[in-house]
Amino acid sequence: MANSVSNSLQSQRNPEGEIRPNERSHDTRSRILAAAGPVFAAQGYAGATVREICSTAAVNIASVGYHFGDKLGLYRQVIHDLRLARAKRFPTPNTDLQQPQDTLQALVKTLLARMLITEEAAWETELLMREMQNPTPVFESIVEVFFRPLFDQLTETLRLLVKSELPTHTVQHLAFSTVGQCLYYRVGAQAIQVLIPEQERDAYYDIESLAQHITAVMLAACENFATSQQQIEPSDS
Repeated sequence: MANSVSNSLQSQRNPEGEIRPNERSHDTRSRILAAAGPVFAAQGYAGATVREICSTAAVNIASVGYHFGDKLGLYRQVIHDLRLARAKRFPTPNTDLQQPQDTLQALVKTLLARMLITEEAAWETELLMREMQNPTPVFESIVEVFFRPLFDQLTETLRLLVKSELPTHTVQHLAFSTVGQCLYYRVGAQAIQVLIPEQERDAYYDIESLAQHITAVMLAACENFATSQQQIEPSDS
């Protein structure tokens, strides 16, 4: 078996060591995908063009049709690869054995980590946020794959933390409030840089500090929400 694999790899190159067509084709596909993600994130699906992507990847424009069918097929593959990468980098935490308050903090940290990623893969978060603002044909699948598992876990955790029975929609509002707090540190990043001195940002605006703060706010909300909800919800009469 080892010899057959070795022979197969050797057969991809000619005697001069040049790459044979099948290996070159794989390289072209990889280069298109590497270029497409950042372009889609920067321009949006509607604004991105196959020509720009191929120019960035330094490949023939016909290569997209050959490997992916069309722009939408390429976009679907980018989203698929993004899902696999983020599932590995930011898995939904396994919190079965934790107390609800610890589960809440673990979920908040995961949300913040996904939103505030700043290294070269930051385009991933930008692309997902563009989808939220300007949905494409893959929007529903993105929500189901990227967001629903953590949202459902967050909702169930908040339900456990609330000391009385609340309507499902009320617990969902609590979950969206949690997500909204995390999201602000992404969309409001430029404002935060203006408002908060760098020394304070370095000391108190890291993911761990933000997670502790948001968790504390939501724990207090859960503790007091049932009483306040009874006061503000209209009666059926």
